[in-house]
Amino acid sequence: MKRDDNLKRGKNNIEMILLAILCEGDFYGYQLVQLVHEYSGKMVSIPEGSLYPALYRLEESGHITWRKELVGKRQERIYYHIEPSGKEYLQTLISDFNHLNNAIQNILDRTEPSVNGGKNE
Repeated sequence: MKRDDNLKRGKNNIEMILLAILCEGDFYGYQLVQLVHEYSGKMVSIPEGSLYPALYRLEESGHITWRKELVGKRQERIYYHIEPSGKEYLQTLISDFNHLNNAIQNILDRTEPSVNGGKNE
């Protein structure tokens, strides 16, 4: 995949966030949602409809693995774990994210939008 194609895929942001948190340890889905919310200063929330598809993509590509743990007598939790390939993929995602942010900042610096949302007059 070309770098430009990778930059256009918004789902990479969720994958990047999840992998970054998983670098701290193994967590289950609800914990990941809570940590994203906490670490972002309560500015970012990941709905279940986005969380689990991202986790499944990461698992299918070998970037994370999971294990079940018994909680109480019958309830099981699935804990997610980052693999070495996930750490490498995270570095690629961070690089792509920074590249895109720099490109956007260059555009904003050049156009100097006014408070009204248009170009300086």
